[in-house]
Amino acid sequence: MANTCAWFINLSDDEGAAQAAARQLRPYGLPVKGQRWPQGLSWLAAAQEAAAADAAVIVLIGSAQRFADPGLRRDLALFRLMLHSRAGRPLNGFTLLSGEPPSATGRKTELSVLDDWEPLSGNWPAKLVARAHAPIAPAWPVQLGLHAHERLGVWLETHPHAGGTTDGALVGVSGHGAKIDFHAVGPKGGLPAATDNQYEIKGLQFTAAGTAFEAWGLRNPITPDERYYVRLEGDPDLIALGTLPDGELQDVTLIRLG
Repeated sequence: MANTCAWFINLSDDEGAAQAAARQLRPYGLPVKGQRWPQGLSWLAAAQEAAAADAAVIVLIGSAQRFADPGLRRDLALFRLMLHSRAGRPLNGFTLLSGEPPSATGRKTELSVLDDWEPLSGNWPAKLVARAHAPIAPAWPVQLGLHAHERLGVWLETHPHAGGTTDGALVGVSGHGAKIDFHAVGPKGGLPAATDNQYEIKGLQFTAAGTAFEAWGLRNPITPDERYYVRLEGDPDLIALGTLPDGELQDVTLIRLG
């Protein structure tokens, strides 16, 4: 952890707020690095840059209105998942936002990848340093990660029940015409070199919480040290994760990207 840093993401062209926050953090000994978002970068390039800098905690700086933008939140969710996977540990996110967020009327109620990003206040630099060294894992009921390669594509790493063995796994996607076009089972933490897929399901369509999904699944037992990997075509808004006992779809967990 000796070379880790706080990774600042500035949503504004104005550097004033980010520079002021960096000055507040400087006496605490945690270096600050970062980027202006998106600055022509894709979420993939942004995550690669943050991972190369050994980011240990994320601070988002900008307006509450901008942070509420669905497209931005989706990109930040993908950024976060990939950064978690590259680091091999959780990275906590925090916000320093100005202004008021838009009305919550009509906002979605599913779990979100960004639900636990906390607003900073008070003696926030001390909290930031503590979380950089001892992050708190997300309280998601499923395991989520993401691996992206220019040649191999974007892969979601999943386990439908954190800490348990399941009878099969299923992932559905919805939004922006996103689809799944390949899947595999293998050890957690990286794409498997080979897979033995049992009782494959491809292109299953179902509706959950009023949203239409297209899903792929396998009957393979998934142990706590294994993951179900699906390759994404496009960036979905919503992900459904479930199991396939006896080859039948059971209840699914819905998680919003953003």
